Amino acid sequence: MSGYVHLERMDNRHTPDRRNMEELFFHLHTKTKSIARTIQGGSMNWMDPLNDGKSRIELLSFIGGDLDIVNDAKASFEKTAGELTDKEIKLIHYLVKHQHTSPFRGTVFKFKVKAPLFICRQWFKHLIASNHNDEQLGWNEKSLRYVEIVDPDEFYIPQQFRRQSESNKQGSNGVLDYVENNTAIKEYEYACRSSYDTYRLLVDLGVCREQARGVLVPSVYTSWVWTVSLQAVLNFIDLRLLSKGAQDEIGVYAQAIEDLIKPIAPIAMESWRLYQGQSNQ
Repeated sequence: MSGYVHLERMDNRHTPDRRNMEELFFHLHTKTKSIARTIQGGSMNWMDPLNDGKSRIELLSFIGGDLDIVNDAKASFEKTAGELTDKEIKLIHYLVKHQHTSPFRGTVFKFKVKAPLFICRQWFKHLIASNHNDEQLGWNEKSLRYVEIVDPDEFYIPQQFRRQSESNKQGSNGVLDYVENNTAIKEYEYACRSSYDTYRLLVDLGVCREQARGVLVPSVYTSWVWTVSLQAVLNFIDLRLLSKGAQDEIGVYAQAIEDLIKPIAPIAMESWRLYQGQSNQ
């Protein structure tokens, strides 16, 4: 496979029967356009992780897949495989089991993400502080110095508030009751709207955007394009979805990423889930 596959150009065909792995392998590597469009069993290559009609993660394009992982691993012996057989499947399992994941760097994804600013800042830590930051090839974020916020509803409002954990300073445990939760929603909405009203007032007064943005609360939505290898993506999912103490709001984005990329490298993803699940027990 050469070059990026741009999802918006792909066909919409039925998802191959996952029980018939040989058919799936053939479909993946000879009909790449079809499989990339059959994400989630349909034609969508994006999801609304927070389910509020505002959040979004979209798989814009990708390069690579299971066969590319195999051939990158075989490069040490100056060999290549033309198709996925049982031998190649065992190789992928071996790579994952023994954490020889450098061949996973050759499979690369480009995502467009829209998320609350506080999620964006958690996410950005993976770019600057991750053990796999060399495999995170691009981060291009919307700038509120250039772009003015014109929609007063561009804020994430949780519909279920959680209680602070007594044993985990950075985590939560349990939820507020109905009355407390409704009060929290109202106060949260008021704070978001007040910050926008102040921002709007400052901009209308002629204050520059780079200063006016300082009054916006971290629930304001922002967006960015993230280009990243499969190796770094798996590290992200491990830390933000599978690890105890990960924040729920970023966890649903990690789950969406897994759902979006699994049809592209199903053997690698299933093998990783298998061995990662064993290591987390």
